[in-house]
Amino acid sequence: MAHQFIDRLDELKDRMARLTAQVQQACETAVQALLSSDATLARQVFGLDINIDQQEVEIEKGAIDLLALYQPAASDLRLITIIIKANSDFERIADCAVNIAQRMLPLTGRDYTVPPDLRLMANGMLSTLRDTIKAFNLVDESLARQVVRGDDLVDALYHQIVQDMLARLESPGADAGIELSNVMIAKNLERMADHCTNVAEDVIYAHTGRIIRHLHAV
Repeated sequence: MAHQFIDRLDELKDRMARLTAQVQQACETAVQALLSSDATLARQVFGLDINIDQQEVEIEKGAIDLLALYQPAASDLRLITIIIKANSDFERIADCAVNIAQRMLPLTGRDYTVPPDLRLMANGMLSTLRDTIKAFNLVDESLARQVVRGDDLVDALYHQIVQDMLARLESPGADAGIELSNVMIAKNLERMADHCTNVAEDVIYAHTGRIIRHLHAV
């Protein structure tokens, strides 16, 4: 029974590793579509998301089966618990990538330039996502704490983008549609970072047994 549990848990971790790789691909494709105004890349994100949604459901079922059949204790229970939670967070990150691609499509073919802060935010989010995926797959507490601490920078960039948008709307000839798209894209990047923080907090919990949600110092 113990060997069966270990084998099934290892299989579940492998499936999560494949899911996170596809989520990273979807986000990188969405950001590349944004930065290059590429409609073809934007549409690729939609296909990637369909597969991610299917995997998310299968992983959740597999994790629940492990809990029901083997009733794991201590560290194994914590690990399966964070797999269930992170599975949902990663799927929602992919949903945000889809939202960015959808916002990007109407901008392709127009005279559109990505604002510097939005470009910086997009590249920063990708770096955060890569660190989050690595921290999750390796259960790396130190890297997870870096992810949690880095969330403030993403929030600051988001608020700056909103302020810049409001200022530009007061200028003659401002394009409200483009400004709104920039803010909505930034909002989805900010949500991605929030989900990364959730995963990082769960990694810390898996490693230490300590719940750090709502605590400012980690």
